[in-house]
Amino acid sequence: MPIRFDFQGRKVILTGAAGAMGNRILQGYIEAGARVFATDREGPAFDAIEGPSDQLFKLPCDLADVDAIRTTMRAALEWLGGCDVLANVAGYMPIRPPMELEEEDWNVVLNVNLLAPYFCIQETIEALKASGTGRIVSFASIAGKMGGIGPNLTYSAAKAGLLAMTFNLARELAKTGVTINTIQPGPADTGLHFQSPPEMLVNAEKAHPMGRLTTPEDVWHTVLFLTSEEAAHINGEAVDVNGGFWTD
Repeated sequence: MPIRFDFQGRKVILTGAAGAMGNRILQGYIEAGARVFATDREGPAFDAIEGPSDQLFKLPCDLADVDAIRTTMRAALEWLGGCDVLANVAGYMPIRPPMELEEEDWNVVLNVNLLAPYFCIQETIEALKASGTGRIVSFASIAGKMGGIGPNLTYSAAKAGLLAMTFNLARELAKTGVTINTIQPGPADTGLHFQSPPEMLVNAEKAHPMGRLTTPEDVWHTVLFLTSEEAAHINGEAVDVNGGFWTD
């Protein structure tokens, strides 16, 4: 029997809504009755996002720009009238030889994968506290635990930082009623690896115990569960959803 979630009346802010993973999560929230403010960078994929006008509002945002994040989060709080759930799904993973990185290579990856979740949290935290059942979930990566599966040093380091930030904030926010957790998908063919060598995902699939890559269908239920009212006592967790590709 399919899992049924009830998010009627819940107010959700979702970044990374235009990617395959983010879009499936978005549809899951809408199907469950939530009102969703969706953001991602401008482009055809973002323009193609659809949903009922009374449940979905979308506004593009450059998540590498802190001022743009602040403006977008404030617009989200205004449209929603508060916030119950913040889902930081956006990610960016360029491929560069590890010993040939320039300062800018680090800056953009850290901005999108680490600083953007932080400033989204900073701008929404008072509304999440006021919710009484505020939930934050961020997409980290098994790369943050084991260093990645290719020449993606900056991404792996940023995701490791996101894990540490989550563990710290979980303790800081525990008494407020706000929980914060992360999800680590396995290697997935969702567009994030668009700069990867073609053999990178092929080799990951061959090495996978299940013989296949992670899909958005594997992940979205876990996102909704961790941000549901029922998950009130799950806090500071790094939940692997990767079919056994990485175990700890």
